[in-house]
Parts: sequence; structure tokens; C-alpha cells
Amino acid sequence: MSSLADILLAAHHRDELIADAARLVEQHIQQRGGLKGMGLKTGLALLKAARPDILERASQRMLPDMVRALEPLYQEFRNSGVGDFAVFLDRRADTAVELLLGVADAKVAAAQNAAAKSAYQKFRGGAGEEVRGLLPRIGKLVAAYL
Repeated sequence: MSSLADILLAAHHRDELIADAARLVEQHIQQRGGLKGMGLKTGLALLKAARPDILERASQRMLPDMVRALEPLYQEFRNSGVGDFAVFLDRRADTAVELLLGVADAKVAAAQNAAAKSAYQKFRGGAGEEVRGLLPRIGKLVAAYL
């Protein structure tokens, strides 16, 4: 029985998955409206001006831990009889959001950059809502590789 990491992080999938994850985040931000959307778009534009490949680099750095964090849910999915991982993940949204944010929290806690830590703390309050909004797309992305 293959683990989620064995499937998604396999050499023949890895680069494509990283690019897909970066696109998924960028599309989510570009589709956000209102003041929060403006703030996210402005923040992303500033980050990309400084480092154009920021989303790809972040995906490359965080994806392995996020995939491993979802492993317990993937194993539940395999034993559930549900045929679509995206549907299963949506049903377990609270747990999935908690697992994914736990990875981000741990990465920031280990970071040496005080400015990055400060920026994350400002973003963290609404991060659950953003991850929950991304979850259906995350589920579909993972399902496409299964």
C-alpha cells in the first residue's frame, strides 16, 4: 500500500505538483474580492516583485510536509469506500485545515526571519478561512494525481 507521499512526491510527479500547487494558490488569491482580496493581491505582488518564483519556492519547501500531514486522512479515505478524495477531504475539512495550518505554524516557528514571523502572525487569524476556501481545489489537485 503506497503512502500519499510516495504517490505525490514521486520524482515523475514532483515538479508538476509544485507548479500546480503554486498556480492553485495564485489563482485563489487573484479570485478573492473585497478588502481582504485587495490586501492579499497587494501582498503577493510585493512578494513576487522581490522574488518572482516565491510561490514555487514556497510550494517546494512546504509541500512535502503538507502531503505527510494529510497522510492520516488519506489512509482513512482508502478505507472509507468514498471514491473521490476531494469529496472525502471536504467531509473532513476541519481536520484537514488543522493539519495543514499545523505545518505552516511549525515552519514559521522554526524560521529565523522576524519579519516573516510578524507577517505570518498578522495573516494567521484569517488563515483557516483561506485554507478552507482552498480545500476543494486541494482535494481535486490531489485526486488528479492518485
